[in-house]
Amino acid sequence: MSARPETRFPTTRYLFPWGVILLALGLRLIRLTFQPLWWDEGWSLYFATTDIRSMLALTAVDIHPPLYYLLLHLWIRLFGPSPLSVRLMSVLIGAAAVPLMLILGQRLLGRSGGRLAALLLALSPFAVYYSQEVRMYGLVMLLGLAAWYLALRIENWSLGISHWSLGSWAGYVLAAAAALYTQYYAAFLLLALNLVVLARWRRARRPWRSLLPWGAAQLTVALLFAPWLWYAGGRLTTYVRFKVGVEADRPLGLLTYLARHLAAFNWGHAEGPLAAWWWLGLSPLLLLLLLLCIGKLGNWEIGNRALSIGHWSFSIGHWPLVILIIALACGFTLNLLLPFNPPRLERLLLLALPAYLLLFVGGLQALGRRRPSWAILPLASFLVIGIWSLFHFYTVPRYPEDDYRPLAERIRALGLPGDAILCVHPWQVGYFESYLPDDETRPALVLTPRRVIPRERQLWADDPALMAADLDDLLARHGRLWFPEHQAMGRVLEDRVDAYLSRTAYPTLHEWYGPNTVLALFAAGRPQRQAVTARFGDWLQLEDAALTPGPLEAGWGVAAVDLTWRVTDPPDGEYTVGLRLVGPTGHLWAQRDAAPGGGAGRFADWPADEAQTDRHGLLIPAGTPPGDYRLTLRVYSRRDVSVLPVTFEGGSGGEVTLGAVRIARPQTPPPVEALEIVTPLDVAFGDSLRFLGFAAPQEREFAPGETVPVDLFWQARTAPGEDFLPRLQLLDEAGAVLAELTEKPVAGAYPTAWWRAGELVRDPHDLPIPATVPAGSYRLALSLVRAADGQPVETAGGETPLPLTGVRVWNRAHCYEPPAPRYEQHAFFGESIELIGYDLQCPTPDGGQCIVTLHWRALDTPDRNYFAFVHLLDAEGRIVAQHDGTPGEGAYPTLGWLPGEYLTDSHQLHL
Repeated sequence: MSARPETRFPTTRYLFPWGVILLALGLRLIRLTFQPLWWDEGWSLYFATTDIRSMLALTAVDIHPPLYYLLLHLWIRLFGPSPLSVRLMSVLIGAAAVPLMLILGQRLLGRSGGRLAALLLALSPFAVYYSQEVRMYGLVMLLGLAAWYLALRIENWSLGISHWSLGSWAGYVLAAAAALYTQYYAAFLLLALNLVVLARWRRARRPWRSLLPWGAAQLTVALLFAPWLWYAGGRLTTYVRFKVGVEADRPLGLLTYLARHLAAFNWGHAEGPLAAWWWLGLSPLLLLLLLLCIGKLGNWEIGNRALSIGHWSFSIGHWPLVILIIALACGFTLNLLLPFNPPRLERLLLLALPAYLLLFVGGLQALGRRRPSWAILPLASFLVIGIWSLFHFYTVPRYPEDDYRPLAERIRALGLPGDAILCVHPWQVGYFESYLPDDETRPALVLTPRRVIPRERQLWADDPALMAADLDDLLARHGRLWFPEHQAMGRVLEDRVDAYLSRTAYPTLHEWYGPNTVLALFAAGRPQRQAVTARFGDWLQLEDAALTPGPLEAGWGVAAVDLTWRVTDPPDGEYTVGLRLVGPTGHLWAQRDAAPGGGAGRFADWPADEAQTDRHGLLIPAGTPPGDYRLTLRVYSRRDVSVLPVTFEGGSGGEVTLGAVRIARPQTPPPVEALEIVTPLDVAFGDSLRFLGFAAPQEREFAPGETVPVDLFWQARTAPGEDFLPRLQLLDEAGAVLAELTEKPVAGAYPTAWWRAGELVRDPHDLPIPATVPAGSYRLALSLVRAADGQPVETAGGETPLPLTGVRVWNRAHCYEPPAPRYEQHAFFGESIELIGYDLQCPTPDGGQCIVTLHWRALDTPDRNYFAFVHLLDAEGRIVAQHDGTPGEGAYPTLGWLPGEYLTDSHQLHL
């Protein structure tokens, strides 16, 4: 009876290949945009977003040829330049290498060896790393695998093993030439392939005619690459020598070079806490070699092809070994001749990773034939440390100090289409091309002029007059310049540009993003002169002032301010100029604090009795309601934040009003991201209003009588057409109301009936805590009621009132025993406050401080919080020293005074 034929499903043979391809694809897609773009990726995007002619000229002096950038250019034309899009191209390239590795591995190591090699490449942290980076290293590895496989087919024909195939010949030529056009190091792979073919041809004693197809292939590859060498060779050599001279790196020693690369082949780049343990990546290889030595293997077999360990001869099993040795040897030699050792240098030899993995799998096969359990140990160690490394790769931020995403979002929120972004480094242009894709709303990207030939040099650094003329032209054409100033790498040009714009434009923003980058905004302006003069302290005179009266659009407008100072006596410390935009209700809406000279100077450096012009710009924040505002000026010490007393015509105090500024409703509302929301929310109140979030003090305790400042942020989904009243409530655990404030937005100054569709509004409130509220923890909640009938407006989620944040209240001791002031002086302030006397501690003749202690009596709880102003005047009535503020240094707000209690309030006047 004949045996029943075994049933086999046709798809079974494809199960593993597709499984390992999907595994590779999945590992390369995980957290694809977790890491920010870094410099090299910025360079890739810069090259790829230029026109092709410019790309060729630029890459002629780059360390890599143009093919990858050309492919990326075409990819961006189809799918856009977003980080997700451009990294997806690298993902697909990296995943495509896995089936090629499978085919090549099966040819060299048999079916099981090829499958294991493909699996290790899919899991390799080194390969995954560069399958998520916008660089050419994954592409050259893919092309190298293709060239290697096709070289086997051509070489086998030369040895009479298989039939001639024109497709293999043409495919090899294209793959090899493309690899050279992708990375110059691909020449190492082609050199190794040629050495193996020549050695095997000589060993086989074949006639020289059998080498003609192979020789013709190499000649064709050389001819295809020759035009690029002719075009770029001289400029590339000059650039490389210049770059090596500038970097001044020292060559790596042989053992260090080998160890770093072999460790990278095993577990990629050690990230975060693994960085100091990079040498652990050598564990699988060392364990494999140790077991081979223990087994005393005289020779081991790969498939049916012998491979001699003691004295090896060229066979098909030596392809991986020769490729790995040649790549490392050539790379090390180049390291000696032209030392260039950037972080993650090993990426340049990613093309040798398949050879290493194939050699590693061959060793595992040899161990498995001698003793299968021995092969498990190095394989397990490879997998364990690889998974460990991948975990850190997915979770450890690599470039937090150079993450341009928050910076780009800031420009997206506040930038105008007519603005310009001024970049010193090309990789910055690449960042913005990706993070701010080109559309009608993106500011123009401007790169500082640079020479490409004969060496990279910045024209502005060589010619200050040209820099000044170009900057003046940019400012005249765009009105506002965004300037991301890189604070590393010498920052010579950055400092010069910043200094010039600080003198000729109006510095408006100066924000740090990490330790390496400052985002500055400079605006043009024509301020109008104001009749203001003032004396600050006894050494600084404000002789003239000018400002932009408006109207200025909220979110976009910049109030330009010119201050003319004269230092009569150089100060002994550093001082800051503070501008404040104050609304009709007394709320602070915007401020700018900077050193004089637009933030780049010091009063102490100015010559005495010489007028100095000081320029500042104040950005009007999004959400500022339309109306008339006051712009005030103060000067304070950086050391202790003490404010210089100021005297001016008609008054004195801590600040002087420069003039009025009119704010207008913007024609195009800014995006929601332009608002300074501390706690973002998104809650719809009815059909008209969207509550975007709030800003309130966190982790702070309040005393009874203090007010809880709360800024509410709204967006009108449609024009409300009627008045709605925000209601803030302080609730205890049972939901009882302990304090409540219900008023029109902006303290009644900007009711919702005036709002337009799409408008953003910042709505400040001050919720007073009654004097009778006991110490404890409470909840702050928000409701919205209709002014017409007092009915609450339902939220989309039905939660009313809406909880915002917690509020902690502490209680102070109350004194009802009358004090005994040294100097009795009775004075009544309104109907609720009485001054019964004071104590005075005078300073010594050589200076110091004067301490004035006021003794108050509460006749009743006041109806609001008041400030105490204590001024020391000279014989002519000028302020010599002052101390202003809430009684008790903020501890005794008058709303918290209980009837009949006494309070002691000290003020220190620094002389």
